[in-house]
Amino acid sequence: MKLTCEKMIFGGFGLCRTKNGVVFCEGLIPKETAECVFIEKTGGISVFKAQKILEKSTERRDVFCEHFGICGGCCWQFMNYETQVSCKKEIFESTFQRTGKIYDFCETDIFFDRETNYRIRANFSVDEKSAKIGFLHRKSHKVVEIKNCPLLSENLNLFLKNAPAPKVKNIAAIDTGSELVTSLDKSVGEISVGGYKFEVNGNSFFQSNRFLTEKIAKWCAEQVDFCENLFDIYGGVGLFSVFCGKKAKNITLVEIDEKMVKSAERTFEINSVLNAKSVAASAENFFGGQNVRPDCVIVDPPRIGLSKRIAQDIAKISPLKIIYISCNPTTQARDCNLFTNFGYKIRKTAVFDCYPNTFHIESGVVLEK
Repeated sequence: MKLTCEKMIFGGFGLCRTKNGVVFCEGLIPKETAECVFIEKTGGISVFKAQKILEKSTERRDVFCEHFGICGGCCWQFMNYETQVSCKKEIFESTFQRTGKIYDFCETDIFFDRETNYRIRANFSVDEKSAKIGFLHRKSHKVVEIKNCPLLSENLNLFLKNAPAPKVKNIAAIDTGSELVTSLDKSVGEISVGGYKFEVNGNSFFQSNRFLTEKIAKWCAEQVDFCENLFDIYGGVGLFSVFCGKKAKNITLVEIDEKMVKSAERTFEINSVLNAKSVAASAENFFGGQNVRPDCVIVDPPRIGLSKRIAQDIAKISPLKIIYISCNPTTQARDCNLFTNFGYKIRKTAVFDCYPNTFHIESGVVLEK
């Protein structure tokens, strides 16, 4: 089928219109036309793949990784980086309008940096039969052996090149800058961000982009007015709590992973954040037994976003401000729609391109009562 790309959408596809309705296409840039082949259906929508570009965009470039199209990591390498950033901003705003039914919010700030060697955290897959280490093949569980990934930090690439294959299916690793900590051992390390130090182990959740982590944390802290009580939900090892340390009299970090809670406690101690405490609990259980009314709540949930119950619990305790950090604009827009129904209004939005050359988006929204 001959298709022309109208715009990019979350998920990495180009949206195309036909006489039979909307279809998605891989490998196209807006305004490009190509001969495309059908590959599958997703959510009732036909998905095609560009085979021969008939009208080429000036924003197209040559890919720079030999594994592109095979490894499931990147999908936008063929697009100039400036175009990627612009598309992500447009995707974020259109998602809030289409999914969140939210149209009244200010200009979205956008933050970006280098497009390669930015990742300090990775989850490697191991082929138990061949002992190969790498990433999963696109849309399969087959391991693609990788010796060098242009998105990874130098230390992670050295690990890929030299590591003997252990008898495990996955290896989680974090490059602290001075060393590598992995899920293969019980070692811990320290990452320095903006003058603060954070304790991590191989399985810790931590922002992956070494060039933008400080910018995200500072942006979040800038949105917090000095207050009595601040809750940091899904707080991990304490990135936002530490950066907001001087913005509240009392800070409560909530994290379900007990190992990260202990790391957060040590992180508070290392950085002399004496007004913060960490609680090992799910968000549901925490709010279920909560009597303190916070002035500000920071949430940084997984891709599935907030459950309806958690969103309602937050709205019921009625903080003056909610700062919502997300890696999925679709669920973030859905949740923000619920908050607007409880009397909140979006005051600020930001997109952080933490994952260049992929369709993934990190975004921040500030809601005020």
